[in-house]
Amino acid sequence: MKHKLIKIIKSGIFKKIKNEESGTIVIIVALAMVVILGFAALVIDVGRVSVEKSQLQNAIDAACLAGAQDLPDTLAAKATAYEYIALNGYQNSDVSVPVFSNSNQTISITGSKNVEYTFAKILGFDSATIEPFAAATKEGLGAAFGYTLFSGSPSYTLSINGSNQHIKGNAHSNYKFSINGSNQTIIGSSEAVSQFSINGSNINISKICQGSSITINGSDINIGSQIISPASLVAMPDFSEIIKSQAEAAGQYYTVNKTFNGSNMTVDDSIYVDGNVTINGSNFIGKGCILATGNLTFNGSNLTNATGDAVCFYSKNGNITINGSSQGLCGIIYAPNGTITLNGSNQTVNGRVIGNKVLINGSNTRIIGGTNELLSVPASSVRLTK
Repeated sequence: MKHKLIKIIKSGIFKKIKNEESGTIVIIVALAMVVILGFAALVIDVGRVSVEKSQLQNAIDAACLAGAQDLPDTLAAKATAYEYIALNGYQNSDVSVPVFSNSNQTISITGSKNVEYTFAKILGFDSATIEPFAAATKEGLGAAFGYTLFSGSPSYTLSINGSNQHIKGNAHSNYKFSINGSNQTIIGSSEAVSQFSINGSNINISKICQGSSITINGSDINIGSQIISPASLVAMPDFSEIIKSQAEAAGQYYTVNKTFNGSNMTVDDSIYVDGNVTINGSNFIGKGCILATGNLTFNGSNLTNATGDAVCFYSKNGNITINGSSQGLCGIIYAPNGTITLNGSNQTVNGRVIGNKVLINGSNTRIIGGTNELLSVPASSVRLTK
């Protein structure tokens, strides 16, 4: 009887404790779920705010870049900026009135938009205000276009290799400059921010050779004069937005890779390709620009354009490669963020070769600088400054 009573008492006590624990767990789980759901809601809404800010930032970046092209005409720049705000799905009330500075060469815009929270309101948060800012400046074309041969990388050596390479005009490297091989000629000055080295025979630089140090090995090497001092670092401009606007206006904007094959092609209006461009034996007429956001590749032989014409071949983010032989181009080869490679033999560029990295291989390459080729690029560039 005694044992039975104890058993009943223990059973009742444990059951009560178990029931109390179950009730406590339910409360804890309920509270935890509220916190978890609250944080989840906050994360979702904060993510929405981040996306909204990024989209508005892109809109005012585009508006500033477009408006800057019209400077110093502030009325035209303001109208263009508002036009691009609308094209990107926003209203004038979502941005400030454009502010002009730097002798009306810079336009700045601040966005302002209230983003309502959806889920975070259960935690007492109603909304957030986003205020992205952008500024763009209109500048000259840049000192890089003052050179016939230019390499802009601060960590890559500009190398002239092979034999019988001929450069008419000044050459610059933002890092090291190396001339190797035989029968290499530069009619002009050559400069490097870092070391300058010459290895080979029958190498001629008609004017100044400049670098932080100059090393010469070989025979029959003739230099006008030497300056043992680092050359200045020179920046490369980005005028892709100007080309894009011109191409859109001319109906020459493409969103897929483009190939041009063996035919006469007039490039009086800018052509903008959001992708890669391949050119096979085409002949070019006119003064304009072909821009690819990706790679630009030339194949085959007899790729020419007339001496009186000038085309800028511009790779915004990719590389430019010229393969084959007996090719003649009049204009500018420009790859500010990529590598320009000249392969083959008997290639002539009547104009300028300007890239982040430049590699000249093969033989009998001629780069003849002038002034006519500058007609193929805008007289100014625009860039985001903030």
